[in-house]
Amino acid sequence: DQDAPERKAHFTNNIHSSLGCTPVAKWEALSEQMTGDIPFEMEAFQVSFLPSELRKIRRDGIHLFQIRYWSDALAGHIGRGDGKVVVRYDPRDISMIWVELDDGRYVEARYRNLEIPPVSLWEYREAMRKARALGKSGSNELVLAELIRQQRQIEAESRGLTKAERRTRERKGTLKGTNSAVSTTEGLRPIDTGDTSRPLFKVERW
Repeated sequence: DQDAPERKAHFTNNIHSSLGCTPVAKWEALSEQMTGDIPFEMEAFQVSFLPSELRKIRRDGIHLFQIRYWSDALAGHIGRGDGKVVVRYDPRDISMIWVELDDGRYVEARYRNLEIPPVSLWEYREAMRKARALGKSGSNELVLAELIRQQRQIEAESRGLTKAERRTRERKGTLKGTNSAVSTTEGLRPIDTGDTSRPLFKVERW
C-alpha cells in the first residue's frame, strides 16, 4: 500500500477529539511525565543488591564488624527513634558502607579510624583470627591496622623471595642443560679398545 506512510503521518500529527491533542504530542507528554516520576540512579540500584545488616546510628557512627564508620551526613540522624537502619557493604572492600536513611537515600560512610587500610571481609576475618591466636587484646581497629600491615609486608617479602628463588632455579636449569650437552658430546668420542684381532681396512690413497 503506497499510501500507508502518508495516512500514518496524517493520523499521528492531527488532533484527536478523544485526546485533545495529536498522538505525537500525547506520547511526548507521557514520556516526560514517566521520566520525572521514575528517576534511575545506577549506583543506588547496584548498592541495593549488596549484603546488608541492621544497625543503629550512634554518636560515634555505625558499628559493623566491630569497626566504626562515620559520615557527617549521619549527624542529623543520631538518636532518631529506637529503630535500626539498613547498612549495606561490599565484602571485597569493607572500608566503606552505605547507610539507607528513612527517605530511601543512601549515605556513604567510611572508617572513622583512618589508620585502617582498605581490606576485604575475608582478609579482616583472617587478621582477627590471627589476633585471637596470638592473644592480642585492645581495640579491634588498632589490632586490625597493625596485623594487616604486618600481613601485607610478609606477602610482599614472600613475593620478592619467590622471584629470587625462580631466578636461582632458572640459572640452575641453564647450568644443568649445559652440563648435559657436554656429557652427550663426550659420549660420542671414539674409544680405543686395544682389540688387535679386528681386521684393518685398506685405505686407498689418491
